[in-house]
Amino acid sequence: MTAEYPDTVYNPRTKENKADVVYTPAKTKVTYVEDITKLDAEVVAIETELGTDASGAFATVKAWLTALSSLLGAHKTQHENAGGDEISVAGLSGELADNQPAKAHQASHKHDGSDPITGAGIEIEKFIVFQFDGGGSAITFGIKGVVTIPFKCEILSWTLLADENGNFTVDILKNTYAEFWDLDGKSITNNNYPDLDGVYKNTDSTLTGWTKTIDAGDILIPEVRVGDTAKSVTLTIKVKLVE
Repeated sequence: MTAEYPDTVYNPRTKENKADVVYTPAKTKVTYVEDITKLDAEVVAIETELGTDASGAFATVKAWLTALSSLLGAHKTQHENAGGDEISVAGLSGELADNQPAKAHQASHKHDGSDPITGAGIEIEKFIVFQFDGGGSAITFGIKGVVTIPFKCEILSWTLLADENGNFTVDILKNTYAEFWDLDGKSITNNNYPDLDGVYKNTDSTLTGWTKTIDAGDILIPEVRVGDTAKSVTLTIKVKLVE
């Protein structure tokens, strides 16, 4: 004789009707083997689903189901807001144990720095403009004003525009505030001056021999070296900001 459930799942014996008995469902007061085998199948299915330790730590299956029902009923009251089963991040704090994309965000920065964003790597262009005006006459030679540059930058190109064809040459001197007006050897053009040679416009972005870097606080001083007919000339120097 085999052990009884729950030590093992029920294993029913084979059952058969007598040779001359035909299963007739309409005869409800007669027991046929088909009725018994259907009951056997249901019992086996239930025992298989429950397993051989259906009551677990409880004395009976009923006690286990009673305790489970109690737990399920009280489950939602354990939530922070006593709500339904849906879980949100509201009320959570601290960091997740595994590495998250947000923690690796700074690695995508150009300089792999911390989160504060700077202008490093962003090319911002500005223009430094000098206006030379002869007051209705040809522009005279010499120094024509000064301008302090408040940002560090690199010179990219220059453009000259005049009111008429002619000859015009201008040098650019650079000095610090501490050495202001000590102009000897302060040219940044290396004799490659912005100039007009019988024309009213000219530009250059090669800047051969130029000292292109300007530090914040440097002073630029234009000095007209050649002029004949032009009465108004504009010099535009394009620069890009650098750290």
